[in-house]
Amino acid sequence: MTRRPPDETTAGAQGRGSGGREMMMKSNYLDAHEVAALVGCLPGSKACMRRWLDRNNWPYECNRVGFPLVSRAYHDARLAGASVDVAQAEQRVEPNFAALLA
Repeated sequence: MTRRPPDETTAGAQGRGSGGREMMMKSNYLDAHEVAALVGCLPGSKACMRRWLDRNNWPYECNRVGFPLVSRAYHDARLAGASVDVAQAEQRVEPNFAALLA
């Protein structure tokens, strides 16, 4: 008897719940595959990514292993054609804690 690998419908029903983990929150930074898709290189080509980002004036910071961290907010705004201010793109909206006291 040959066993079939589970397809997506049976795999989803086996302990993963009904889509709870599939709707995970995205990071504030693009992952390796997203940067690679933007740049047009392989996900492990950190030097190629940094070179492209520098040539195209994309702000980024490198983490400890040299991977360029690109802000998701900046990426989304720039690809949408908006006028992008780096400080404004990375600004976080904080909840109004004073409203809890009222």
